[in-house]
Amino acid sequence: MMVRTQIHPFHSIRQGMAPTIDEFRRYLQARRNDLDAIADPDERERVRVRIDAALQEALDFSAAVEIREELKSRVFEEVDSSARLIEAAESRPIERVDGDGCSKCDAPLEADIEFCPACGHRP
Repeated sequence: MMVRTQIHPFHSIRQGMAPTIDEFRRYLQARRNDLDAIADPDERERVRVRIDAALQEALDFSAAVEIREELKSRVFEEVDSSARLIEAAESRPIERVDGDGCSKCDAPLEADIEFCPACGHRP
């Protein structure tokens, strides 16, 4: 024996294509309007809660799609420069230490720091 469930006919659903989110919402709203046909009050409440939850998800999804579409349409402005350039006059000359350099990597050492600027080794 085959059991059939009654589904509201929607003539607006396009042939061979998946229904849109709006068509799904209309379907849920039509089902919610037919809740009085369910005789058992517990079953009627259970179905109402399911339909209300599905409707809320459909509304949230529609809002998320709208936001995503709005974000895609925004045009970013080009700016000349967002970084502050350091002037060459602010830099000071580096004083090198006379000698062999770093004992680990042989890079030249600077007088004002206590480690090798190349490898970080402390002599």
